[in-house]
Amino acid sequence: MDYRVAPFGDIWSNGIFNVPVALTDKYLKMASEYQLKAILYILRNGGQSDSSSIAKALGQTVGDIDDLLEFWVEEGVVSTNASSVKTDVVQAQQQVEPAKPVREILSPPTLTPKDIVAFSREDENIAFLLGDAQRVLGRTISHAEQEMLVNMVHYYGLKVEVVLMILEFYRSEKEKGKSIGISYVNTMAKNWAEEGIDSIASAEMKLEDIKRSDRVWNEILAITGIRHKRPTAKQREMIDRWFNDFDITMITLAADIMKENIPEPKLAYMNTILNKWKKKGISSPVQVKAEQEEFSKQKQSKSDDKIKSKPTYDLEKIKADAMNNTDF
Repeated sequence: MDYRVAPFGDIWSNGIFNVPVALTDKYLKMASEYQLKAILYILRNGGQSDSSSIAKALGQTVGDIDDLLEFWVEEGVVSTNASSVKTDVVQAQQQVEPAKPVREILSPPTLTPKDIVAFSREDENIAFLLGDAQRVLGRTISHAEQEMLVNMVHYYGLKVEVVLMILEFYRSEKEKGKSIGISYVNTMAKNWAEEGIDSIASAEMKLEDIKRSDRVWNEILAITGIRHKRPTAKQREMIDRWFNDFDITMITLAADIMKENIPEPKLAYMNTILNKWKKKGISSPVQVKAEQEEFSKQKQSKSDDKIKSKPTYDLEKIKADAMNNTDF
């Protein structure tokens, strides 16, 4: 059966408002009933509302509204005044703290073969790096790769031994079958330079962090069924927070709840669940079960209240009886 909205009628009398297409295309199955209701209410009110107004409109508590809206905050669909407060605090700190030198955001310089030869002659460390890079990679390196390695030292300011550690890590990842290109090395070097990794000790610590993060990511893949091969930097940070706040049992439980409620696994959905548990101090399956039972009781209570408030008489039946009544 096909359905279409009537082009005329009272439903149009109060005007219209814009609704993003993604709300149905992306979130219709993913978001809960009240999450969709809340975002529609916000859109109806010019894209801005407060917890109290939304709670009153939806018949929920302010706490429940804040919890369910965390989903839209995590998705980047809505923002809160908390983010403004955070920005103000950061700005205030910046006014107090002395300014740190910031590298200009420019592309590394282009180097000709003649330039690279000159660098090798003038700096024995560069000559050593270019020679040892071929040993690590097991092949002759191209001009573009030579240019990249020289810039890692002279532009990004990394030490030669740190650059070689990055190359060793890249080789080991390739040997494991990881689908990464040589540009991965350049990106890694840029990030390390920004993080101030300037010694073998700090580089070793960074590599351990990466390996630990990879082990955690593999656990998440197994638990959720997500097919991504490599996590983004944002996903790494998010998952690290999960394992800092919860054990594997609770993370697995959040994944199970996710699978029960949405057709395809999504880390943002799990993140909303875990953030809610952290906020409420829930740290065990027993507490999760208790919370779910309490939610079911409240939902049933609201349903019972609606039934009780329904008229005990049938207006349509009374009207029909009146039409068929021939006694008057």
